[in-house]
Amino acid sequence: MQVCEGCGRSHQGLYFGSGIGEAQWWCWRCQSTDQKELVRSLDERARGVLNRDEDGVLWPYGPNVYVPMRASLLDWANQHDLKIGNTGCSSGLHWLDKGRCAKRECLGKPEFYDHTTTWLSRNSGRPALVFNQPYGQVDLAEVRESIREYPSLTAEVGPESWYGGDTTSIYIWNEGNRA
Repeated sequence: MQVCEGCGRSHQGLYFGSGIGEAQWWCWRCQSTDQKELVRSLDERARGVLNRDEDGVLWPYGPNVYVPMRASLLDWANQHDLKIGNTGCSSGLHWLDKGRCAKRECLGKPEFYDHTTTWLSRNSGRPALVFNQPYGQVDLAEVRESIREYPSLTAEVGPESWYGGDTTSIYIWNEGNRA
């Protein structure tokens, strides 16, 4: 647990402010009315984008504690017309290609897999994207090599990332399901 900027104690809370290294931790009790309202509004915006349970929105790693990442993730998902998807497939490639993991043994992931999330098209509900956000640069040729056995998949490497922290965006799309 982090130490709250308000009370100096270790409590559950969230990071507010810009950047991973710049953000400050605020416990639930010490968050300002504006901070609490921001969290509430982002949770509301997450309807139709992220899953929920009885405790609230199931934010992926990063946005689960960094409030600025939540806003970035939601803007990004809306831009691409995506909602979160789930698969037991370790790489997500079988799921993305066939809509399910079609191999008996689905082991291993490419080295560039980090901060991986899987996404569905909001229009069709079908698997559309495996999104990775590793630290540092990744060669597009390496990404394309990892998907060569899946002709329906395409790859893009870009600088924008909702995770931040000098990560690179790696998009592996199922073009037929892309919005």
